[in-house]
Amino acid sequence: MERGFLSPKPGMKDASVPRVDGDVLADNGNKGVTTGMPQQPMQAVSGNAVQDDIAHPKVDPVTGEMFALSYDVVQKPYLKYFKFSKDGKKSPDVEIPLHMPTMMHDFAITENYVVVPDQQVVFNLQEMIKGGSPVMYDKNKMSRFGILSKNAENSNDMIWVDSPETFCFHLWNAWEEPETNEVVVIGSCMTPADSIFNECDENLESVLSEIRINLTTRESTKRAILQESDQVNLEAGMVNRNMLGRKTQYAYLAIAEPWPKVSGFAKVDLVTGETKKFFYGDERYGGEPFFLPSDSSSDREDDGYVLAFVHDEKTWKSELQIINATSMEMEASIRLPSRVPYGFHGTFISSKDLARQV
Repeated sequence: MERGFLSPKPGMKDASVPRVDGDVLADNGNKGVTTGMPQQPMQAVSGNAVQDDIAHPKVDPVTGEMFALSYDVVQKPYLKYFKFSKDGKKSPDVEIPLHMPTMMHDFAITENYVVVPDQQVVFNLQEMIKGGSPVMYDKNKMSRFGILSKNAENSNDMIWVDSPETFCFHLWNAWEEPETNEVVVIGSCMTPADSIFNECDENLESVLSEIRINLTTRESTKRAILQESDQVNLEAGMVNRNMLGRKTQYAYLAIAEPWPKVSGFAKVDLVTGETKKFFYGDERYGGEPFFLPSDSSSDREDDGYVLAFVHDEKTWKSELQIINATSMEMEASIRLPSRVPYGFHGTFISSKDLARQV
């Protein structure tokens, strides 16, 4: 992508503008290639076979390992788990038994576990052959979460816990709370569950939720993080990736209104539900906000910047906005030579990260 021009806000000194030289934006699911949506799953080589993998693999910020799931919508096993070591060595696949192929766009990790969502949106290829959608909502299926050790060699000890009427297209983070033997999962729960795949008369609602999975009782609870009076559709975003799999206070999520456009993003306190919003402006819309930490050693979780591609539908011009995540004020913008699609998914890779890949 050709770099735009860095524009400090009025009254701000050039020295305070974040540097972007030496860093690139790269697609999270396509191994360093910048593309628009729909996002294609990455592929991993297993023996002589190439398998399609989930769109959002996870990198543990402490160990450097990458974790992923691969799926098959035609034949069993419908789901497999595997990981890559820090030096790129792939583990053997772990087959996860499912009764039917499930639409699984995302999953989560904690310090010790992989969290697998087996939800009510499933693949139905027979319906597709008849001219219908290959993805459908199965009202007779119980949504559940599977908890599997990161180092598992098989799925024999996998714990399954029911979570009724839960469909999270994205999971923002998860962590362990040993004092109660619970795994806490943060995700945006959509209703109707299949509304983004099929025509639906009901208005979509995406509720930021906390799901607690008790590993002792094998029960779960779910609560909306925002008060009902503050409810807003929150989809596409992230937490500070330096704390992925550990307890986080904040999430940075797209305000998906007016649906399906994104008018801004919200910084949400996951404990209190307090929400600070940043809007892009009149008839300006964007995509997924990306949180970029200023310093990995900082003791402040929100010490960093939020990057957002924004398109002005009046002038048909686009820019990359850089917002201070602590103050929630725009610090700079980069004018872009062409429009970036609203559904663009990306990650930020520093020049140091790239050097380690060689």
